[in-house]
Amino acid sequence: MSLDHQTGMLRGFACAVGLSAMLAATPGCVPFIGYDDYPPDAYIATTAPVYFEGRPMYWYGNRWSYREGGRWNHYDREPAGLYQRRMQGAPVRHTYEPPRGRPAAGHSGGRPGGRR
Repeated sequence: MSLDHQTGMLRGFACAVGLSAMLAATPGCVPFIGYDDYPPDAYIATTAPVYFEGRPMYWYGNRWSYREGGRWNHYDREPAGLYQRRMQGAPVRHTYEPPRGRPAAGHSGGRPGGRR
């Protein structure tokens, strides 16, 4: 084998090792820069938005998030108007789950006619 061929193989090996190390480290970082930073669909469906600058805003993950052009975005610094709104109280959340415990008024809880 010539020296040039050996040097080329060594460079290729070093490059492969470096790339493998970089890829091995990447999965640990992905959740922090991906979609996990933005409100999930269930949160959006159950939380009343705060409208600011003509857009619905959601306080989630200690920041205001909003959709823009089909993608999520957020403010790096909280605007004064949104800060004031946040200090007025938590956003209104709705639940669509049936209540636990006793049946609601008018619900017999089982058989038709209300008999058990």
